[in-house]
Amino acid sequence: MIGVFPTETELEQRLAQLSAQEAVDYLNQLAEAASQEEPARTLDFALRAYERAFQGGYHAGLAEACRLLGIGTLFAGRYGEAQQWFSQAHELFTQLGQREKALAALVNGALAYHAVGDHARALEWLQQALESGVSEFPALYLKALQNLGIVLAELGRHEQALQTFEQVIAEAERQGALQSLARAYNNAALLLATRGEFARALHYQQASTRLKEQQGDTYGLAISYATLGYLYARMGAQEEAERAYGQSLELRRRVGDRRGMGYVLTNLGELYYRQGQLERARQVLREALSIAEELHEAALQLEVSRWFSLLCQAEEDISGALHFARQTITLLEQLLDERTQQALTQVQTRYELERSRREQEELRRQLVEWQYRALQAQMNPHFLFNALMSLQSLLLRQELEAAQQFVQLFAALTRRILDNSQQGLVPLQAELETVELYLRLEHLRWQKAFAYAVEVTPEVEPEEVWCPSLLLQPLVENALKHGLAPRGGCGNVAIRVESCPECVLCAIEDDGVGRGETGKSAGMGLRLTQERLRLLSHQLGGGFQVRIVDKHSPVGSPAGTRVEVILPLQIDLRRAVELGLITPGLGLSKPVFSP
Repeated sequence: MIGVFPTETELEQRLAQLSAQEAVDYLNQLAEAASQEEPARTLDFALRAYERAFQGGYHAGLAEACRLLGIGTLFAGRYGEAQQWFSQAHELFTQLGQREKALAALVNGALAYHAVGDHARALEWLQQALESGVSEFPALYLKALQNLGIVLAELGRHEQALQTFEQVIAEAERQGALQSLARAYNNAALLLATRGEFARALHYQQASTRLKEQQGDTYGLAISYATLGYLYARMGAQEEAERAYGQSLELRRRVGDRRGMGYVLTNLGELYYRQGQLERARQVLREALSIAEELHEAALQLEVSRWFSLLCQAEEDISGALHFARQTITLLEQLLDERTQQALTQVQTRYELERSRREQEELRRQLVEWQYRALQAQMNPHFLFNALMSLQSLLLRQELEAAQQFVQLFAALTRRILDNSQQGLVPLQAELETVELYLRLEHLRWQKAFAYAVEVTPEVEPEEVWCPSLLLQPLVENALKHGLAPRGGCGNVAIRVESCPECVLCAIEDDGVGRGETGKSAGMGLRLTQERLRLLSHQLGGGFQVRIVDKHSPVGSPAGTRVEVILPLQIDLRRAVELGLITPGLGLSKPVFSP
């Protein structure tokens, strides 16, 4: 521990008293200490060490400086540079015969790829470390395995991830490494929870909690108790859930974790709401909302507003329901925009890093993917505004039962859209459920002016067919907006899913005015959809297609539109996972550095 770092003058005086190699070693020591105490200063010290080591031909100091530059650039979010520094460190340490440090560079380099969402490359580096004998170094072996489990989980390879976490548990028990053991139990619990295996998850989480109690890990305990509360709630153990949430809340107050407090209070609000304890729900949600507004935490505000809207409906508080419906819409727009921009930035970074590699076409696919999502984010406000106006109308007419149904459908739909927006591909079943939620909401909003039907023929197994996320709902929206709306909303919309040779056909058909009377204005969206599907087909070896058929009456006048989406029965699933197109959102612990 350095404690207090030298001033610039003190540093120059000290360096002047040292030999060339001693100066490099001292700067590397400062960089190492900064990485633990003041991460922002790591780069400054490491870069000075690198320059002096390079000029003096001091290879051991140069390798160490490269490692520290990798850590410093990783802290700074300069992931491409971090990858290069760790690669150089690995090469230099290998030449010097320092195997443990060479392998640590591989483990840390995997973090740089993980940080930009390149899970396939992160997996490659971790596997290289494991195949190169990292098991000879116990502490490093645990970190490599732990990170491997996290990456496998994010790639959707759940069984392998769980086996890896169990391997970490066995190895950590053998080593007596309690911190790694607690983290592995926690990661296994979270993975099982995402699969709905709450009883098994509870077993692992209780083990993690006991270890954190033994270690006196206050912050870790706060997280563990919150996870226990979630698991108990999902298992219907309400008293245990309330007790665990309360323990988490007390610890978070003690350590000043305001953000964590907000999420625990929101979970408590949900628990009380489901128990019918509306006044207690209002109290904790009010505190959660205050914290969310204080921290400008949009995701937390959205969750609180969603539960407040349901609470107001249950209490027949019309003005409150309207207020929180407006707030939910505003926050949803903000959150979708933020996530879209973050993803665009991340993909653009990877594009620059891989410009000269064969992945360029795949990254172009991702850019088109996010352009498509950005277009959806621009379209959403129209739908959201209309939804708000419809809710206001229901409330003003005192149609409280219909308004409550509307809010519940709206909350379910917005949550589904947010969840699916994080995936490149989803099971067709999930996409159809989103479409059905949307149609139910619109049917209520349009006062049941149109009829709709969703049919899946028996030979189709929609859980086994992959569909680009957020693909069908905009097409259904176009059928209503451009087909039925011009004639007062009356008519029919039918979605039929049927099997064809080597593919599944999803047909969206309306009997509206046809495209001729709307000027075929959906061209931009259709072009992006077609390009998105073309690139998916190129990457996954499947025949994704979309085509539009204009329907006509016997006398030749427009009689509606039929949109046909072709989904292949077989895709290169392994490639899809490697590309991150199928990536479950897991709350696993972050990968850890290796010294």
